[in-house]
Formats: sequence, C-alpha cells, structure tokens
Amino acid sequence: MRIAIITAMAEETLPILRKLGGVVAEDCVSGVTIRQIETGKHTVYLATSGIGEIRAALAVQLMVDLFDVEAVLNFGFVGSLNKTLPVGELVLVERATHYQFDISAVDGLPPGCYDGKAEPYFYTDKELSERVQSALPRRLRTVTVASGDVFVADNALKTRLADTFFADICEMEIAGICLAAERNGLPVLSMKVVSDGADEGATESFSDVLKRGLSRYEELLPVVLDALSEEKRAKPPAKVSG
Repeated sequence: MRIAIITAMAEETLPILRKLGGVVAEDCVSGVTIRQIETGKHTVYLATSGIGEIRAALAVQLMVDLFDVEAVLNFGFVGSLNKTLPVGELVLVERATHYQFDISAVDGLPPGCYDGKAEPYFYTDKELSERVQSALPRRLRTVTVASGDVFVADNALKTRLADTFFADICEMEIAGICLAAERNGLPVLSMKVVSDGADEGATESFSDVLKRGLSRYEELLPVVLDALSEEKRAKPPAKVSG
C-alpha cells in the first residue's frame, strides 16, 4: 500500500525515521522534504510539510499528485484544552475543526463550517481508526481537535475553543490535511502527543514530554502500519528523485 505520512517539523519526523529506516530516496519538492521508505509490504512517503494548514494541505496534494498515495497518516505535537488530558499522552484524532474558517457574514453558517457542510468538523476514517484501536494493547483516547494557523497560548482562546467546538486539543495542521484528503477521497488517521497541558501549573519539561510521547509513537507505528488494509496495486509506486 502507498501511504503518506505527514509531519510538520523535523522533531516529529525523526522518530518515524528511527523506527522504520529503509529510506531508498529523498528529495525536496516545493519546499516539502520527502523521503521514500520501503517497509514490509508498504511504500511510505514521509513528508515534512512545515508548520501550518496551507503547508500541510500542499504536502498532501503533492503526495497524491506525485505518488498516487492510498492513505494519509499524520503525527505531531499538540496543546491540551482539556484538564483531564495529561501531558505526554498519545491520542487518536476523531474529528477536527478549522476554527478560523468563517463565512458567517455571507451565508450565516456557524464559524468552522465550510460551504456544503452541515457541521464544523472534518472526520478521520472511522474504519481505519477502529482497525488500529483493535490491534493496540490498550485503546487510545479519541479527541476533537481545534486546528488553525495560530499557536494557541491565550487562555481565553483556549476556553473559547473548548466551549464552542468541544475541542480537547489544539494544533496547526490537521484541518488542512483532512480537507486535502477529503477532496481526493483518501482515508486519514492522525495520532498526536500532548506536549503542553491545559493546566498551566504543569512542571514536566518539554524534552521529557517529547521523549515519552515519541517513545510511545515509535512503539505503536508498526502496529498502525500492519492494521492498514493491503490492496492490490494498480501500478508500481512512484519514486522520489535522488
């Protein structure tokens, strides 16, 4: 199966490289670093998109246009909006809202609602998520994400996102990934590590959080890949140049 894995930063890419290895080609296309990895029966295209919704959406579209990928995985760090969600926990995204998208002045739709949508959410693939959950030794908590092009540090904004969109976490890429994948008819699976908490009194260092969360993700990545359905390829995988 041809799988795109989208990360925003090098720090999110490294654990995947450590775990999978097997890089057979590498290139930078339109500012997106792409590595082709052969692992088991899968060809993985690991793309470091850069931070933000537009960059993330561009990376997904590149994976579609260049390599005809069949599924999109996303991994990254997030901030917590829910005090019951501890720092360092690995969670599975159920739905995401692009909370900055607002055309209410034009057609009266609530903020976050794209034209043609009845609610302000993009959903990840339920069947794929359930296959992954069933394969894990312990089910991951599923969450709602508030996604936008803002690093959320303001407590008032955190409260608004939690109250308005029932969001558990916030970050800056998954809405763009989901939009691009939806336009191309691709399933999306997203796993996130909570890197800072809703509780401002938390004292755990960021480096400790990263080590704990990345270790968990590295452990589960092979399980995630094994849970993906194996499909007969209509054509051989495209090659990254280099």
